[in-house]
Amino acid sequence: MMRLNPNLDRINLGCGPNAPSGWLNIDGSWNAWLSNHSWIRRGLMVAGIIDKKNPGAEWKVCPLVHELTKPLPLSDESVFAVYASHVLEHLYVADAKRLLLECRRVLKPGGVLRLVVPDLEFMARDYLAQKEITHKMNGTNNRGSAADMFNNRLRFRSPQPPQGNLFFRLYSLWKDFHYHKWMYDAGSLIQYVEDAGFSGVHQRDYLQSEIPGIAEVELAERVLDGAGICVEGKKSLKTGP
Repeated sequence: MMRLNPNLDRINLGCGPNAPSGWLNIDGSWNAWLSNHSWIRRGLMVAGIIDKKNPGAEWKVCPLVHELTKPLPLSDESVFAVYASHVLEHLYVADAKRLLLECRRVLKPGGVLRLVVPDLEFMARDYLAQKEITHKMNGTNNRGSAADMFNNRLRFRSPQPPQGNLFFRLYSLWKDFHYHKWMYDAGSLIQYVEDAGFSGVHQRDYLQSEIPGIAEVELAERVLDGAGICVEGKKSLKTGP
């Protein structure tokens, strides 16, 4: 197990480039690994294997590279807070359940788990509203536009097979983390968190949290205007994983 810096008792799971220095940032992506090996990244760019314009290439700090389908490399009851934004939907439900149990294991009694995921209910309501609009337009050219928009927002699969060079296509097929595997509304996410043993689980507003410094990791564009829902719960004060 990793020996945790006592000053880093807040975990940012699946951090992506949004990796503030006051948190233990964990990510299992290719870009996360390359952020720790900048000379390899430069070589791959020169060789044309990766795109120089890749927005995921700019990382604030070097994260801990770890695949989230595996047990977290942390001791029991070693952190105060776990935060994950737009991560859970990229996991199969079985893996998501295991990750929630892992979060509970590493949290101290009274510790806080906060999850942000895309809002399935908002997407569904917007789909029905858009479908009604296109129906009233009576335009045969617009019959499928609402469904296409809905599918694009669900992001279960790209409309096109993996593009780019052979290396990137093989990586995309092997990693299979870029697309969504399960979607949640507030009620279903709360139920999953409660089933993992958390108490006091509630939906929260943007930046409404018991985690100090939440503004360091929470991005408005991932929550507001239907972009996502926030759910927060606590590990019971009773000791034990």
